Amino acid sequence: MTASPQATILRNDQSLSTESNRSSQPLLEQISSSKETNDENNDVIVDADPIDTVKDFVLVVPRKLTKHAQEILYLRKAIPMSWHLEGRFGSRTFRVDDLHMGIPVLDKVLFFETVDRFPDLREFIGLPNVMLRHQKFVEPPKHRTKEMPCIDARHHPERAPEGFDLDVALEEARKISLHPTRSKPLFTYAELFAGMGGFGVALDALGGRCIFCSEIEKHLREVYHHNFVTIPNRAMAAASDLIDVTIHGDICKVPDSAFPKSLDLLVAGFPCQPFSALGEQPGFDCPKSGNLFLEIVRCLRVSKPKAFLLENVPGLLTMAETYTTIIKALEAAGYDVSTEVVAARGLTATGRKRLFFVGLRRQRDAEQPELTHCSAHNGHREYQFPFIPDLQLKSRDVIDYDELTVEEIDILRLSEEMFQQLLDSGRWRTSSLAWPNKILETMTSHYGNAVGRGESQLVPCRAPLNPRRFSVRECSRIMGFPASYEFMPPYHLQTPMGYCKMIYRMVGNAVCPPLVAALAGSVLDCTDIELPQSPDGTNDWVVRGRLVAIALAKAATRAQPAPVPRGCLTPIEYSYYS
Repeated sequence: MTASPQATILRNDQSLSTESNRSSQPLLEQISSSKETNDENNDVIVDADPIDTVKDFVLVVPRKLTKHAQEILYLRKAIPMSWHLEGRFGSRTFRVDDLHMGIPVLDKVLFFETVDRFPDLREFIGLPNVMLRHQKFVEPPKHRTKEMPCIDARHHPERAPEGFDLDVALEEARKISLHPTRSKPLFTYAELFAGMGGFGVALDALGGRCIFCSEIEKHLREVYHHNFVTIPNRAMAAASDLIDVTIHGDICKVPDSAFPKSLDLLVAGFPCQPFSALGEQPGFDCPKSGNLFLEIVRCLRVSKPKAFLLENVPGLLTMAETYTTIIKALEAAGYDVSTEVVAARGLTATGRKRLFFVGLRRQRDAEQPELTHCSAHNGHREYQFPFIPDLQLKSRDVIDYDELTVEEIDILRLSEEMFQQLLDSGRWRTSSLAWPNKILETMTSHYGNAVGRGESQLVPCRAPLNPRRFSVRECSRIMGFPASYEFMPPYHLQTPMGYCKMIYRMVGNAVCPPLVAALAGSVLDCTDIELPQSPDGTNDWVVRGRLVAIALAKAATRAQPAPVPRGCLTPIEYSYYS
C-alpha cells in the first residue's frame, strides 16, 4: 500500500496557525484510530454527518497551489461537479487567509474513498500545509445564485372571483374527497382514446361516472380497469353500488349500437401525433391516426352528449386547413365550439400546454340553461375558459431526489458511458436539470429515449452519482396524477428500464387531471346538470371544479418538499425551506 498523506483535519474553529503543533500522524490513520477509540476531544472530525446540509468539508491549500489543487480535484471528481446537487453553482473556492485558499470537496467518507483510488491525489493531500476541515457552509458567489423570476401562471386572472384568496381555497380543497362514493353519479361521461385515464381521474373526483370507454392498447385497458373499476369497487359498501363498465378496444370496430343512448359529457384526447410540432404534421393525411377524430364526431352524432371536452397539441393551430375542418365537423354535429390553449403550469410543476376544444350542444331557446360561463353571440353560445389559480409548484414538490431506494437509483441513473456521450454531444447543459426551484419541462411520450442526445430532462443527484431519469411515480406527479393512482406491475421477463419506458410513454400521452377538473367544472356549469350542495357548502360547478383541481394538484405532490443539500439552494430558498 502507498504511504498515507500527511494532511490534517481541523475543527471549524481551529486556527491554521496550530498546524505546527498538530500530530504528524497520517490523516487516514487519524481517522481510523479515532473511530476505534471514540476520541472525545473532537480535534479530528469523524462523526460529522456525511450529508450535512449546512456544513462543508473544505480542503485548505497554500494559495500558490490553488490552481493545481482545482485541476487534480476536478480530474479525480473529488469535488461536487456542476451536475451534482451540491455543485449546482459551480466552484465555491474562497479565501481563508493571506496564505491559504479553501476548496469545498466531497463529504469525508467519499473524499477519502476517492483519495484511496488515485495515487496522485494521495500525494497532493500529503503536501505540507494541506489540510481538511469541517466548517460552516461557504456561500457561492452572489452573481451565480440569482433567484428564478416569479412568473404569474394564473389562467385568466381577470375572471377570478372578487376577493379570491388562495389560502382559503387551499383550506377548502383539503375537505374535498377525490373518491366520492355515491350510488348515483352526478353526471355520466364517455372517454375515447382513454390512455391511462387522465380525464377519468378528474371527472370521477367531480362526481361523474364513466359509462363508455375505448382504448386500443391492451396494457392501457388493464391499467384503466384497475383504477376505475377494481379500486373503486373495493370501497363500495353494497353490491348494488359496484361499477361495471366495458372498456372497448379499437374505436373503429365499435358499432353505433354500443355507444350510450344518453350521455352528459364526452371527453377525449384524440391522437396528437399527426398534429404535433415534433413531426411533419401530416394532419388528416396521416393514414394511421389522422382520421380517428371522425370517430369522435360519430359518437357525438349517436350519443348526443350535452357537452364535450377534447384535447390536442397546440401545433394543431398551425395547420389552418385541418383546424378549420375539425371545427366545422364539430359544429355540424350540433355544437357551439370554443377553443383555447391552456397551460398546466398553475396546477402542476410543469409548463405543459395543450389545445382544448369545448362544445355545448345547441338547444331550443326554451331549453337553454341560465348562462354563467357562457355568453350568447348571434344565437350561439361561446364558452369562457375559467380562471385557474397558480399554486407555484416547483420541481422540489414532486421530485424525490435522493430519497429513492438504492435499487431504483441504480436503474434510473445514467451509466458512465451514456453520461459521457451526453457530455460529448455538445447539446446538453446542466441548467436543463430538474433543479429544486425549477419548473419542469413538458413530459413527452418518448421521454427516456435518446438520453445521450440530451432530449430527456434528468434529475441531479448527490456527488458522485451521475444524473438519473425520472422515476415512475415522479412522472405521474409531474402530470398531476394523485398518489392513489396505481400502475400495474411489470410483465413477465420485462426489464426494469423497459417497464419504466412503458410508463413514460403512458404518462407522456396523458392529460393533466387537475387542469381537466378546472375546465370540466366550468363546462358542466353551462349545462342543465345540477350540483347538489356538498358538505363544504359548494353548489357551483365552477367553484367545485376549481377546488377539485387544487385537491388533485396537492394529492400529486410530496407531503413536504424534498430535502436537498444546501449547495443547490439560493440563500433565499434556503431560508424559506428551512
